Amino acid sequence: MKPFRIAIIGDMHMQFDENDVRFFNGSEYDAILLVGDLSAKNPDSMFRLLPLLNQLTKPTYFIPGNHDTTGVRQLLGELMQNDFLIQFGADSQVSRMQKLKHELKNPVLCGYSQHALTGNVGLIAARPFSMGSTNGTVNFRPFLEKEYGVATLEQSRDKIKSLIDGVNPPYLVLAHHGPFGLGAKPTDMFGADFLPQETDFGDRDLTEAIAYAQSIHKPPVAVIAGHMHYPTKHGKKPKQWYLRRDGILYINAARWPRIFRHEARELHHHVRLILHGDATTEVEAVYVSEAQAFTTTDDRAILP
Repeated sequence: MKPFRIAIIGDMHMQFDENDVRFFNGSEYDAILLVGDLSAKNPDSMFRLLPLLNQLTKPTYFIPGNHDTTGVRQLLGELMQNDFLIQFGADSQVSRMQKLKHELKNPVLCGYSQHALTGNVGLIAARPFSMGSTNGTVNFRPFLEKEYGVATLEQSRDKIKSLIDGVNPPYLVLAHHGPFGLGAKPTDMFGADFLPQETDFGDRDLTEAIAYAQSIHKPPVAVIAGHMHYPTKHGKKPKQWYLRRDGILYINAARWPRIFRHEARELHHHVRLILHGDATTEVEAVYVSEAQAFTTTDDRAILP
Protein backbone atom coordinates (compact mmCIF):
# COMPACT_ATOMS: atom_id res chain seq x y z
CA MET A 1 0.00 0.00 0.00
CA LYS A 2 1.38 3.40 -0.93
CA PRO A 3 1.45 6.06 1.80
CA PHE A 4 -2.10 7.14 2.67
CA ARG A 5 -2.33 10.80 3.70
CA ILE A 6 -5.11 12.05 5.97
CA ALA A 7 -5.87 15.60 7.08
CA ILE A 8 -7.54 15.88 10.48
CA ILE A 9 -9.31 19.16 11.23
CA GLY A 10 -10.02 19.83 14.89
CA ASP A 11 -12.93 21.66 16.48
CA MET A 12 -13.63 24.51 14.05
CA HIS A 13 -16.19 26.56 15.97
CA MET A 14 -16.73 28.49 12.72
CA GLN A 15 -13.01 28.86 11.98
CA PHE A 16 -12.89 27.55 8.42
CA ASP A 17 -12.83 29.67 5.29
CA GLU A 18 -12.19 29.87 1.54
CA ASN A 19 -8.43 29.64 2.09
CA ASP A 20 -8.93 26.27 3.78
CA VAL A 21 -11.05 25.01 0.88
CA ARG A 22 -8.40 26.14 -1.60
CA PHE A 23 -5.57 24.51 0.36
CA PHE A 24 -7.22 21.14 0.96
CA ASN A 25 -8.57 20.84 -2.59
CA GLY A 26 -5.08 21.47 -3.97
CA SER A 27 -3.35 19.16 -1.47
CA GLU A 28 -2.11 15.58 -1.79
CA TYR A 29 -4.40 14.33 0.97
CA ASP A 30 -6.36 11.16 0.26
CA ALA A 31 -9.07 11.92 2.85
CA ILE A 32 -10.15 14.55 5.37
CA LEU A 33 -11.54 13.78 8.84
CA LEU A 34 -13.57 16.36 10.77
CA VAL A 35 -13.78 15.65 14.49
CA GLY A 36 -16.87 17.84 15.04
CA ASP A 37 -17.95 21.07 16.71
CA LEU A 38 -18.50 23.15 13.60
CA SER A 39 -20.78 25.51 15.54
CA ALA A 40 -19.91 28.43 17.73
CA LYS A 41 -22.22 29.48 20.59
CA ASN A 42 -25.24 29.72 18.30
CA PRO A 43 -26.26 26.13 17.39
CA ASP A 44 -27.52 27.28 13.99
CA SER A 45 -24.20 28.89 13.07
CA MET A 46 -22.90 25.60 11.68
CA PHE A 47 -25.22 25.88 8.70
CA ARG A 48 -23.22 28.87 7.48
CA LEU A 49 -20.18 26.58 7.12
CA LEU A 50 -21.90 23.89 5.08
CA PRO A 51 -21.56 25.68 1.70
CA LEU A 52 -17.79 25.81 2.28
CA LEU A 53 -17.54 22.19 3.39
CA ASN A 54 -19.60 21.12 0.39
CA GLN A 55 -16.88 22.60 -1.86
CA LEU A 56 -14.26 20.14 -0.59
CA THR A 57 -13.32 17.73 -3.36
CA LYS A 58 -11.45 15.21 -1.18
CA PRO A 59 -13.39 12.36 0.49
CA THR A 60 -14.44 13.95 3.79
CA TYR A 61 -15.97 12.39 6.92
CA PHE A 62 -17.62 14.35 9.72
CA ILE A 63 -18.70 13.16 13.17
CA PRO A 64 -20.91 15.70 15.01
CA GLY A 65 -19.66 17.17 18.25
CA ASN A 66 -21.56 18.32 21.30
CA HIS A 67 -22.15 21.76 19.74
CA ASP A 68 -23.49 20.42 16.43
CA THR A 69 -27.32 20.50 16.17
CA THR A 70 -27.63 20.67 19.97
CA GLY A 71 -29.25 23.65 21.73
CA VAL A 72 -28.13 25.91 24.54
CA ARG A 73 -30.67 24.44 26.98
CA GLN A 74 -29.47 20.91 26.20
CA LEU A 75 -25.83 21.87 26.75
CA LEU A 76 -26.70 23.54 30.03
CA GLY A 77 -28.71 20.48 31.03
CA GLU A 78 -25.77 18.19 30.30
CA LEU A 79 -23.42 20.38 32.34
CA MET A 80 -25.88 20.52 35.26
CA GLN A 81 -27.12 16.93 34.74
CA ASN A 82 -30.65 18.35 34.64
CA ASP A 83 -32.91 15.90 32.83
CA PHE A 84 -35.66 18.47 32.27
CA LEU A 85 -33.34 20.76 30.30
CA ILE A 86 -31.86 17.80 28.40
CA GLN A 87 -35.34 16.69 27.37
CA PHE A 88 -36.56 20.24 26.73
CA GLY A 89 -34.27 20.78 23.74
CA ALA A 90 -34.46 17.31 22.23
CA ASP A 91 -37.04 18.21 19.58
CA SER A 92 -34.92 21.07 18.26
CA GLN A 93 -31.98 18.69 17.87
CA VAL A 94 -34.13 16.39 15.73
CA SER A 95 -35.11 19.24 13.43
CA ARG A 96 -31.54 20.53 13.14
CA MET A 97 -30.30 17.04 12.30
CA GLN A 98 -32.87 16.77 9.55
CA LYS A 99 -31.66 20.07 8.13
CA LEU A 100 -28.02 18.96 8.43
CA LYS A 101 -28.69 15.72 6.55
CA HIS A 102 -30.47 17.68 3.81
CA GLU A 103 -27.85 20.41 3.36
CA LEU A 104 -24.60 18.46 3.87
CA LYS A 105 -23.61 17.28 0.38
CA ASN A 106 -19.94 16.27 0.25
CA PRO A 107 -18.81 15.38 3.78
CA VAL A 108 -20.18 12.02 4.88
CA LEU A 109 -22.12 12.34 8.13
CA CYS A 110 -20.80 9.76 10.60
CA GLY A 111 -21.85 8.27 13.92
CA TYR A 112 -21.93 4.62 15.00
CA SER A 113 -21.01 3.86 11.40
CA GLN A 114 -18.45 2.06 9.27
CA HIS A 115 -16.85 3.47 6.13
CA ALA A 116 -14.29 2.34 3.57
CA LEU A 117 -11.64 4.91 2.74
CA THR A 118 -9.63 4.62 -0.45
CA GLY A 119 -6.39 2.69 -0.13
CA ASN A 120 -8.06 -0.22 1.72
CA VAL A 121 -8.25 1.74 4.97
CA GLY A 122 -11.37 1.28 7.08
CA LEU A 123 -13.01 3.89 9.29
CA ILE A 124 -15.25 3.38 12.31
CA ALA A 125 -17.14 6.36 13.69
CA ALA A 126 -17.84 6.10 17.43
CA ARG A 127 -20.45 7.91 19.56
CA PRO A 128 -21.48 11.30 18.14
CA PHE A 129 -22.27 14.40 20.26
CA SER A 130 -20.06 13.29 23.15
CA MET A 131 -18.92 15.96 25.58
CA GLY A 132 -17.54 13.72 28.33
CA SER A 133 -18.74 13.23 31.87
CA THR A 134 -17.85 11.59 35.13
CA ASN A 135 -21.31 10.26 36.03
CA GLY A 136 -21.47 7.26 33.71
CA THR A 137 -24.16 8.49 31.30
CA VAL A 138 -24.26 9.21 27.59
CA ASN A 139 -24.70 12.81 26.48
CA PHE A 140 -27.92 13.88 24.73
CA ARG A 141 -29.57 10.56 25.57
CA PRO A 142 -33.04 11.42 24.17
CA PHE A 143 -31.65 11.90 20.68
CA LEU A 144 -29.19 8.99 20.84
CA GLU A 145 -31.93 6.67 22.03
CA LYS A 146 -34.30 7.73 19.26
CA GLU A 147 -31.73 7.82 16.45
CA TYR A 148 -29.42 4.93 17.38
CA GLY A 149 -31.16 2.94 20.12
CA VAL A 150 -28.42 3.93 22.59
CA ALA A 151 -29.40 5.04 26.10
CA THR A 152 -26.44 3.82 28.20
CA LEU A 153 -22.66 3.68 27.97
CA GLU A 154 -22.90 -0.11 27.89
CA GLN A 155 -25.15 0.00 24.83
CA SER A 156 -22.79 2.50 23.21
CA ARG A 157 -19.79 0.27 23.91
CA ASP A 158 -21.55 -2.74 22.42
CA LYS A 159 -22.51 -0.78 19.31
CA ILE A 160 -18.90 0.22 18.73
CA LYS A 161 -17.78 -3.36 19.40
CA SER A 162 -20.16 -4.63 16.71
CA LEU A 163 -18.60 -2.18 14.25
CA ILE A 164 -15.15 -3.50 15.16
CA ASP A 165 -16.37 -7.03 14.49
CA GLY A 166 -17.38 -6.02 10.97
CA VAL A 167 -14.31 -4.03 9.88
CA ASN A 168 -11.20 -5.33 8.13
CA PRO A 169 -7.82 -4.00 9.30
CA PRO A 170 -6.16 -1.62 8.86
CA TYR A 171 -8.74 0.82 10.21
CA LEU A 172 -9.09 4.08 12.12
CA VAL A 173 -11.53 5.14 14.82
CA LEU A 174 -13.04 8.62 14.51
CA ALA A 175 -14.69 10.18 17.57
CA HIS A 176 -15.53 13.66 18.79
CA HIS A 177 -14.26 13.01 22.32
CA GLY A 178 -11.43 10.63 23.13
CA PRO A 179 -11.16 7.60 25.40
CA PHE A 180 -10.74 7.40 29.16
CA GLY A 181 -7.38 6.23 30.47
CA LEU A 182 -4.87 8.57 28.82
CA GLY A 183 -4.28 10.79 31.84
CA ALA A 184 -6.05 13.09 34.31
CA LYS A 185 -3.76 16.15 34.28
CA PRO A 186 -5.01 19.30 32.51
CA THR A 187 -2.15 18.88 30.05
CA ASP A 188 -2.99 15.24 29.35
CA MET A 189 -4.79 14.52 26.10
CA PHE A 190 -8.32 14.27 27.50
CA GLY A 191 -7.74 15.55 31.02
CA ALA A 192 -10.10 18.31 32.17
CA ASP A 193 -8.61 21.79 32.41
CA PHE A 194 -11.82 23.36 33.71
CA LEU A 195 -12.30 21.50 37.03
CA PRO A 196 -10.61 22.25 40.37
CA GLN A 197 -9.36 18.67 40.67
CA GLU A 198 -7.41 16.57 38.17
CA THR A 199 -9.96 14.56 36.19
CA ASP A 200 -9.73 12.17 33.26
CA PHE A 201 -12.73 13.28 31.20
CA GLY A 202 -12.46 10.64 28.48
CA ASP A 203 -15.23 8.30 27.29
CA ARG A 204 -15.29 4.90 28.97
CA ASP A 205 -17.43 3.27 26.26
CA LEU A 206 -14.71 4.05 23.73
CA THR A 207 -11.99 2.76 26.07
CA GLU A 208 -13.79 -0.54 26.58
CA ALA A 209 -14.43 -0.93 22.85
CA ILE A 210 -10.74 -0.37 22.10
CA ALA A 211 -9.79 -2.91 24.78
CA TYR A 212 -12.15 -5.37 23.08
CA ALA A 213 -10.45 -4.73 19.74
CA GLN A 214 -7.08 -5.47 21.32
CA SER A 215 -8.40 -8.65 22.95
CA ILE A 216 -9.43 -10.08 19.57
CA HIS A 217 -6.11 -8.97 18.01
CA LYS A 218 -7.80 -6.35 15.86
CA PRO A 219 -6.64 -2.98 17.23
CA PRO A 220 -7.15 0.24 15.28
CA VAL A 221 -4.13 1.93 13.76
CA ALA A 222 -5.21 5.23 15.30
CA VAL A 223 -7.96 6.74 17.43
CA ILE A 224 -8.74 10.30 16.32
CA ALA A 225 -10.75 12.82 18.34
CA GLY A 226 -10.91 16.41 19.55
CA HIS A 227 -13.22 18.24 22.01
CA MET A 228 -10.63 18.99 24.70
CA HIS A 229 -9.10 22.23 23.43
CA TYR A 230 -5.47 23.19 23.76
CA PRO A 231 -3.63 25.28 24.86
CA THR A 232 -5.25 24.86 28.26
CA LYS A 233 -7.71 27.40 29.65
CA HIS A 234 -5.46 28.29 32.58
CA GLY A 235 -1.87 29.18 31.88
CA LYS A 236 -2.18 28.51 28.15
CA LYS A 237 -0.15 25.32 28.45
CA PRO A 238 0.05 22.83 25.58
CA LYS A 239 -1.68 19.49 25.86
CA GLN A 240 -0.10 16.22 24.77
CA TRP A 241 -1.94 16.07 21.46
CA TYR A 242 -0.64 12.72 20.27
CA LEU A 243 0.39 9.58 22.10
CA ARG A 244 1.42 6.06 21.15
CA ARG A 245 0.35 3.31 23.52
CA ASP A 246 0.21 -0.46 23.03
CA GLY A 247 0.65 -0.08 19.30
CA ILE A 248 -2.18 2.46 18.86
CA LEU A 249 -1.72 6.11 17.95
CA TYR A 250 -4.06 8.51 19.79
CA ILE A 251 -4.64 12.01 18.38
CA ASN A 252 -6.43 15.07 19.75
CA ALA A 253 -6.73 17.60 16.91
CA ALA A 254 -8.67 20.26 18.86
CA ARG A 255 -6.15 23.08 18.89
CA TRP A 256 -8.01 26.32 19.60
CA PRO A 257 -8.15 28.81 18.13
CA ARG A 258 -7.67 26.92 14.90
CA ILE A 259 -6.92 30.12 12.98
CA PHE A 260 -4.72 32.73 14.65
CA ARG A 261 -1.93 35.20 14.02
CA HIS A 262 1.68 34.43 14.88
CA GLU A 263 4.68 36.58 13.95
CA ALA A 264 2.56 38.69 11.55
CA ARG A 265 1.20 35.63 9.76
CA GLU A 266 -2.27 34.13 9.84
CA LEU A 267 -1.94 30.40 10.51
CA HIS A 268 -4.52 27.66 9.92
CA HIS A 269 -4.00 24.46 11.92
CA HIS A 270 -4.68 20.82 11.09
CA VAL A 271 -3.02 17.48 11.77
CA ARG A 272 -1.42 15.32 9.10
CA LEU A 273 -1.51 11.55 9.52
CA ILE A 274 0.38 9.32 7.10
CA LEU A 275 -0.19 5.55 7.03
CA HIS A 276 2.50 3.43 5.43
CA GLY A 277 2.13 -0.02 3.94
CA ASP A 278 4.26 -1.57 6.69
CA ALA A 279 1.70 -0.37 9.29
CA THR A 280 3.91 2.46 10.55
CA THR A 281 2.45 5.94 10.99
CA GLU A 282 3.66 9.51 10.91
CA VAL A 283 1.84 12.38 12.62
CA GLU A 284 2.56 16.08 12.70
CA ALA A 285 0.83 19.39 13.25
CA VAL A 286 0.55 21.52 10.12
CA TYR A 287 0.30 25.31 10.11
CA VAL A 288 -0.72 26.82 6.79
CA SER A 289 -0.19 30.46 5.87
CA GLU A 290 -0.51 32.24 2.53
CA ALA A 291 3.25 32.14 2.18
CA GLN A 292 3.96 28.55 3.14
CA ALA A 293 2.98 25.50 5.19
CA PHE A 294 5.25 24.16 7.90
CA THR A 295 4.99 21.12 10.15
CA THR A 296 5.98 20.20 13.67
CA THR A 297 5.45 17.49 16.25
CA ASP A 298 6.11 19.95 19.08
CA ASP A 299 4.00 23.11 18.80
CA ARG A 300 4.76 24.58 22.23
CA ALA A 301 6.30 27.66 20.67
CA ILE A 302 3.25 28.38 18.48
CA LEU A 303 0.75 29.72 20.97
CA PRO A 304 -1.95 32.26 20.08
